[in-house]
Amino acid sequence: MPTGSKGTPQGNVPKPDDVDRKDADAVSKGVLTVMWTLDTAIDSGMYDATVRAADAGWLTAEYASQVREHRPRSAPGAQWQEWAGHRVHTSVALERTEEAGRPADTGTEALRQWTVTVTPHGRDRWTGEPLTVVAYVRLTRAAADQAWRIADVTVQ
Repeated sequence: MPTGSKGTPQGNVPKPDDVDRKDADAVSKGVLTVMWTLDTAIDSGMYDATVRAADAGWLTAEYASQVREHRPRSAPGAQWQEWAGHRVHTSVALERTEEAGRPADTGTEALRQWTVTVTPHGRDRWTGEPLTVVAYVRLTRAAADQAWRIADVTVQ
């Protein structure tokens, strides 16, 4: 069974060194791109892309550990099976969307909200219906001059 930590999915998947790690927007956008860039040729489910983000160093050690420990207990589902049948890879579009009342960033904590649109593209030239979710990202760092890391992602 493939795991997201092995192989590179088709598409433009950034690495932490590809972005300004002191820019909370850039880091949160980068990690969400990684987490939603899926490729059924190497991934066995959506979980694999999250593991790929952990393995690349986007996440805090604690969050990376949580991700690795909470492996899905069920099969990926009908949508994934349809995507696998078309040998899908995804493209990711992100739009920053903030809620009123979001706390201001501090030197060591930041919150970001993004609307994530994921479009499946089959290697057989099939394009599926886009999936849109809202992702809430919590970033932390040890000090204001350090790199941001992802401490949590919640999806609605």
